Parts: sequence; C-alpha cells; structure tokens
Amino acid sequence: MTSRKYVLISAHHCAPGMGSEHAVGWNLVSQLARVHNIILVTQDNEYRASIEAGIEQLKADGCNVLAYFVRHGTSTDGRKNDLRLFYYLTYIAYQWRVYQLAKRLVSQHEIAAVHHLNIVGFREPGFLWMLGLPFIWGPVGGLVYTPWRLYAELPAKTKLFQTLRAVITWLQFHLSPRVRLAYKATQRPGGAFIAATADIGARFQRRWGGRCLWIPETGSHDAPAEPRDPPIRRGTGEALRLLWVGALIDRKPLNMLLDAIAAVPRHASRLRLTVVGDGDSRARFEAHARQLGVRADFLGWRPHEETLTHFHNSDLFVLLSISDLTTNVVFEALGNGLPVLCLDHHGYSGIVTEACGIKVRVSDPNTMRQDITRILDELCSRPEVLTRLAKDAAPRAAQFSWKQNASAISELYAPLL
Repeated sequence: MTSRKYVLISAHHCAPGMGSEHAVGWNLVSQLARVHNIILVTQDNEYRASIEAGIEQLKADGCNVLAYFVRHGTSTDGRKNDLRLFYYLTYIAYQWRVYQLAKRLVSQHEIAAVHHLNIVGFREPGFLWMLGLPFIWGPVGGLVYTPWRLYAELPAKTKLFQTLRAVITWLQFHLSPRVRLAYKATQRPGGAFIAATADIGARFQRRWGGRCLWIPETGSHDAPAEPRDPPIRRGTGEALRLLWVGALIDRKPLNMLLDAIAAVPRHASRLRLTVVGDGDSRARFEAHARQLGVRADFLGWRPHEETLTHFHNSDLFVLLSISDLTTNVVFEALGNGLPVLCLDHHGYSGIVTEACGIKVRVSDPNTMRQDITRILDELCSRPEVLTRLAKDAAPRAAQFSWKQNASAISELYAPLL
C-alpha cells in the first residue's frame, strides 16, 4: 500500500464475530483493509469495543485503516424500537450525519472514492453520492419479492404483510428520487453498482440502464481442504439424513418439505430430518410432522460447534426460503461438503449449480411438493448422486469466500488509488 489515498466505506452494521449484516460489514472491510487504505464509518453501538480491537489488530498486521463512529439515534442501536417506520426515520438521520462527517474527512484526507456498503437494502442509499467523488454502492438488496404462486403457503397475516411490503417496495423503487440519483451516481467515472443478486442488477438496469456487477451480500469462510464424501448407504438400510437450519417462520415453509417427505414411499425408514432453529412457526411445524408421521428431530437453536456436527453428519441440506436474498447457512453447508436442495430463485439461482446441488423450479405449491418428493425418492435410491454433488460443494463455496468477494470489490478500487 504505497498510495496514501483512502477509500471511505460507510458500513452501518460492522462487527467482528457476528453474523448477518454485521458480518457483511466486518468481513469485507477487514479484507479490503489488507490491500487498500480504508476509512471506516460505522455505527456507535455496543460493538464499538470489539470493532476497535479488530482495527488495532489490522493495524498490527500492517494495515492502514481509520475508524469513525456515528450514533444512530437516542439508543445505541436504532433497531431497538418497536416501530419500523421510526427505525427508518432515525436511519435516514444517521446517514445524514455520516454525510456531514464525510465532508469533514474529505478536507482532512485524500479520499479517492466513497463506498456505501450496508445496510444492503436499496431503500436507503445514504448521501455520500452527493460528495462528487467516485461512488460505489453495494452489494444492494431489498428487491426480493415473494412469488405470487407461493402465497398459498402463507397464513393470512403473513400474506397481508408480504403484500404491503411488495407494494411499498415497488413504490420506493420506482418513485424514490434518492434511489435514482444514487444509482445514477454509480454510473459516473470510477463509480460502480454492486447487486446482491443477478436479478436485482437486472431490475435496476431495466429501470435506469447503466452497468452493474453481481457480488453476493454474504460469503463463505475458508472451506475444508478435503471435502468429505457422504457414505454410500445402498444395502445398509440407513436413512437419508436431511438437515434444515434456520428460523422457523412462515416465509421459510418447512411444511412444504414435510409434506414432500410424507409422500415418499416408505419414508419412515428411508428419510430422517434434523431441524436446527426456532421461531414463531415451530409449534405448528412440529405438530404437522407428528401428524404426517415424519421422522423429524426439532432441536431449537444450538451452539455453532454443535451445528457444525450436523453439517458433517448429514447427507443433504434443504432450504426453501421464499423471500431471502442469500443466507450464510448455504455457504456453510456447501463449505462443509454438503449438497444443497433449494428453490430456483433469488440469490440461490446463481450460487447453487447442478454440480453442487439441486434446485426446485418455482411453480404452484402442489407441483413443487411433487418435485421435491421425486428428488428425495431418487436420492434414497441413488446415493451416488450425493457423492458426486458433495465433491463440488466446497469448491463452489470457495468461489464466494469473503476473500474472493472482497477481491472483486478491490478491483473496483484499484484504478482510483
């Protein structure tokens, strides 16, 4: 790092050792800081001490990184309130304070570009694009809709919420002047728009033209050097071991998987499901499994190390999320050599390939149940298919490691520094 130019990164969520948005912020910033001079602007909250400790470690490793903290609102974390609207209002105010700080930093440091990293939702692009510097935005998410065909899987309350959310999302995307202006700013020389999924990038391009880059908003950690092969069970009578990890909520329809399992001939002896997670729908899913006679162990949330043993002891990871961008757990499954069965939409379409998993086409729910049943029946009879998929699972995860994702972003920075 011979250049003294900085990239200013705004990462509202950023903390070592955390998941979700905090992982997006810290894992990308810490990787980028090993290559470029970075100014990090993040939220002043209960994670500040751990962030400062992480920054000091980066400096000890020879990185040139500065950190500035901005309060979100009256509480340490703006999400700690019951009104979502109030959260967004305080978040807009937070982004304005970030912009005011950035203007001062521009006068103190040689800043070559600014990067609005997260929160990844498109609804709030902040104000850094107003600085007139090369502006990088993303990975950008939030434009994830629940397919209309799958509304039949949702309770009435969730249907209403998803419908309102879809309407608000459409209005914000099409009518928000700052979303349009921020996107246009990414198209200026040196700027870039990073979409969290390929279809989100296509939506922006259809709306306003321009160019975009696809980089998932999450990533994998280092995969095992030698991915495991699942055991061949033919002739042993051992059941196919399915694993489900995640929140037990309506928009992750575990009931669809349970119905599909129940339709597999002799399912009680051929299939066993382990469910790691908890949520509002857990009791309903457990009752449904008992009613169907499906062998399912509901374990609740378990420590991470224990969850890893389930990855190692399973044959197929199943995720049927209907309105997520991408989830860390998919990369964790693939990284542990575990093939993935998922829906063929959103971020999963581009990550899970025929070499490492099986994707179910989104159609009417009954057809999807039949498709999942057919897949499970075939895998019970042909376990060698899982052996083949497992060999390419970990290498596929490695293509989306945090290091790889940061490297792709670093290529955007390099010409500016």
